[in-house]
Amino acid sequence: MEWPTDRMSQKLAAGVATLLLAACSTVEDAPSGEAAYAAIPPAPAMGVDYQISPDDVLRVQIYHEPGLSLEDAQVTAAGMIRMPLIGDVPVAGLSASEASDVIAGRLGERYLVSPQVTVFVKKAVGRRVTIDGEVREPGLFPLEGRIGLLQAVALAKGPTRLASLSQVIVVRQANGERKAAMFDLSAIRKGEAPDPEILPGDTIIVGLSRAKAILGGALLAAPVVGAGFVALGGGL
Repeated sequence: MEWPTDRMSQKLAAGVATLLLAACSTVEDAPSGEAAYAAIPPAPAMGVDYQISPDDVLRVQIYHEPGLSLEDAQVTAAGMIRMPLIGDVPVAGLSASEASDVIAGRLGERYLVSPQVTVFVKKAVGRRVTIDGEVREPGLFPLEGRIGLLQAVALAKGPTRLASLSQVIVVRQANGERKAAMFDLSAIRKGEAPDPEILPGDTIIVGLSRAKAILGGALLAAPVVGAGFVALGGGL
């Protein structure tokens, strides 16, 4: 099977996916094939947009002040890191750049003149994906950088021997709604289909029967919420 490579093919696939959103369905009707690939958004690079979360590990570098720099500063459950001289600094919910400014402001109040501070997220616990269904070790896994569906399933030690590889559901939260799409992992393995990108917060369920049991099978009738996914009711 050939997959869309130009703008017109992508638009046609998006139109198919839009029609799939028009009425109530069940999880069996989650768009698949080209429709599932139509509008999966690219993963944002972890950087200025990533919001620091509790348990993240940060590197804090103070220019020309190695004694004040930290190599492995873990964010507490309260969203703080403890810095030399200035004590606890709230960083949860901030980008790395914003955290740098907060630390620089604290240091500049009493201790340093125009301090140059750089914060780098070494371990982003807030970037996690849930993998369930017919896999060897279901669970919650951290994402390191950008990742595709094939690699994500490998985090759970791969599918079971009798797993339904042609029915892999990806559930994504977007605009306040859960959306789902179905992918063929077997075709992806063979290079016959693209490997969709998995985003932080996604849930991957291998096997349609397991997806129905986990999700309850019920979907919401919803207006168009984006090609490639149908909207699911309730929370995960």
